Amino acid sequence: MAPAPSDPNQASNLTSGLTSILACIIPLLALIYVGSVLWTLDYANRRRNPLNKTISLASHHYAPIAYAFIVITSLVVIAIPSWILLQYNLHQNYPNGKTQMGMRLVLFTACWTSVTAATFTILFVHPTWSRHPITSVGTQSIWVLLTWALWLASATTLNAALPRLFNKETCQHLVYCGHIRAIFAFSVLEIGVFTIGMAAMLWFAWRCARDVWSPSANRGQSV
Repeated sequence: MAPAPSDPNQASNLTSGLTSILACIIPLLALIYVGSVLWTLDYANRRRNPLNKTISLASHHYAPIAYAFIVITSLVVIAIPSWILLQYNLHQNYPNGKTQMGMRLVLFTACWTSVTAATFTILFVHPTWSRHPITSVGTQSIWVLLTWALWLASATTLNAALPRLFNKETCQHLVYCGHIRAIFAFSVLEIGVFTIGMAAMLWFAWRCARDVWSPSANRGQSV
């Protein structure tokens, strides 16, 4: 771990500089993501290729929105623990080792989530890549389950490090308490989102299985 600067002014300047860098990088990443999705959507509209038959029309419309929400919230989460970890390294004021480990796990999970969700968004709306097996219900189910487990582990680790985080008296003696609370709240939000995602994947899997087991009944319903 890097030694803390002995000069308070130097530490303050480093904090301001790193905060400015984070404030520029996170919106830039969000703009790159939005631009990539819009370009892919425009390309898909010009190609007008048929949709992947393994996904429904509803999932084709709503899945990119869900992925976009996950990416944006993950980018927000990336910014907060990154800033806190930088402060811990500069000032050596972390409450305990478990808190630092929890922050690193949250940061890793947020990076994993943002990168993979952004990739799935592009794959899902692309006219050619959307028919690749990687966009299948099975692959997405594995990703949802794995990411849900990572967020659960992150929230659990952070809660174990600071079990009385939302206690007012504890927060008065804890540096960056509001930031840590926000990280925990976002982690719980992500757990909820991926729990809903698992339910949706189960529903899609049931529909796919039903189409395989009773194709004649489905053709009769479509007629």
